[in-house]
Amino acid sequence: MMATPREVSKAIKNTSQTQCTTCSTTRPKLQTCKQCKSVWYCSKECQKKDWTRHKAWCTPSDRPKGTRKLVETFVCNVTLVTMLQVCAALDLNLVNDKKKEIGFKVPFMIRVDIAIEPSDVYSFVKLFLTDEPISDKMEGMLQINRFHSHIPGRSGHIPLTQMRDTMWSGEREKLNGNPIHGNNPLGLVEFVNNDSDFSITCPLPIPPGPMKLARGKEPFTMLSGLTGGSFEKPMTVASCMEFMNLHIRADKENQLKLRVEMTEEDKLIVRNARDRSVKREAAIVLRQKMERESIYASMPLDGF
Repeated sequence: MMATPREVSKAIKNTSQTQCTTCSTTRPKLQTCKQCKSVWYCSKECQKKDWTRHKAWCTPSDRPKGTRKLVETFVCNVTLVTMLQVCAALDLNLVNDKKKEIGFKVPFMIRVDIAIEPSDVYSFVKLFLTDEPISDKMEGMLQINRFHSHIPGRSGHIPLTQMRDTMWSGEREKLNGNPIHGNNPLGLVEFVNNDSDFSITCPLPIPPGPMKLARGKEPFTMLSGLTGGSFEKPMTVASCMEFMNLHIRADKENQLKLRVEMTEEDKLIVRNARDRSVKREAAIVLRQKMERESIYASMPLDGF
């Protein structure tokens, strides 16, 4: 299991910045909404100003530190963020951008839908296929359920907000002034938890290593989460996502620090995914993931 060294994680976290949800003020630390812990404010005035919008989504968080802590830990992990960068390079065809336009002259935007799923696959089966009682305490793990990329302002997509444009431009200027990193394309990645108001956006540069992996497209050798046997898959965005999810699943000792106790809402999303009539986005995205990844191949997805 490849856990990021503590000193590396600390260095990355020390350089991270958070933007006020209301006014875009950027600071290392901001106040969070005490109830949902999913939005950030630089002052009580900004929180009051945003309340009319936010109250429709604000629900109590069962996690003491909310979802942000998991996302911060994820982006500090070299193995996982490398796979995310490969996804971006593949999906946007950055390896063939000879003009160095995308990520240099114009930003790209990545959306990553995350969720918490039982770390034990048999607990997942019980939740998904039965209505049997389950333990109040169930260990969960972070999972990547969907990846989407686009170029803001093109092909019908809206331009970046002023807040995000400022974030991208500032980071692009820093890279341009660095002789080592100036040739790295740069975009933004937004982590989203479908059934809440949670969203966190951060810069995503693509260094030479992930670009080389995307260019070579060597097949993945993966280990089954059920049998322990190995199997090969071509390198695609879908297989990179599956690699990340299996990597997190294989971390039985929680060295990656991406395991948390599941909330009742987390469990409900798994149960909702079995019913095609349920239109909650989190349930739909989970079902799409199940149709895509090998570990769910033996589970019946039809007839619910």
